[in-house]
Amino acid sequence: MPASSPSETEFLLLIADISGYTRFMLTNRTARVHAHGIISDLLNAVIEEVQIPLTVNKLEGDAIFMVAAKQEQTWEDTGRHLGQSLTAFAEAFDRKVTELATSTICDCIACQQMVTLRLKLIGHYGTAVRSTIAGFDELSGVDVIVLHRLLKNEVPSSEYILLTEPAFAFLAPPETYVPHRESYDDVGEIPLRLRHLTAQVPDKAPRTFSLRDMGRKLSYDLRYFFARTRHPAAEDAPARDHRP
Repeated sequence: MPASSPSETEFLLLIADISGYTRFMLTNRTARVHAHGIISDLLNAVIEEVQIPLTVNKLEGDAIFMVAAKQEQTWEDTGRHLGQSLTAFAEAFDRKVTELATSTICDCIACQQMVTLRLKLIGHYGTAVRSTIAGFDELSGVDVIVLHRLLKNEVPSSEYILLTEPAFAFLAPPETYVPHRESYDDVGEIPLRLRHLTAQVPDKAPRTFSLRDMGRKLSYDLRYFFARTRHPAAEDAPARDHRP
């Protein structure tokens, strides 16, 4: 299918990214099945907080890329409303971590270490080229690159909201943000605003009996089984019998 004609417009660009994801996923097989399920549940909890005109553009492993295209009417009011809702993403994430951690029946590494996961939210406002390629909504441009560069930063924390100056001006969040700067070889120095967050999650995941968690873990195993069936060449797949 040919690509549609691209057009450039202004966008609010946001990424909700899970801190600690890589270490969390590097576990043994049983824990890895549970880790995949936990990450899926946490991402879904964040996605449920997305409200129009903000939409999910794509999932990027441990991150959610969200966008809102400029509207001619009430755009400034929309920005203020979104600015007041930023902390809702972290709050939803923390609530889901707490729910999962306080009803787990499992003592695997993933279930016990889920309380170490945190959410960071990074935002930028700029222009991008939007096009449809093979049915997929694609955004490209320098500002999209800037947003993704900011995922690698020097913020000494794992749960925070980090906004570029254009995003901060558009969103005008009511909370206190402090000035911050990041510098990159390709895109240069970026003035930012930073708000540190404090996770509202338990210090550890007590192993307690829970019928809900039993059903959840069973769904994790079923999802993993059917994914393995659809992708037989994936890691840990049983060796094929090559006998004639």
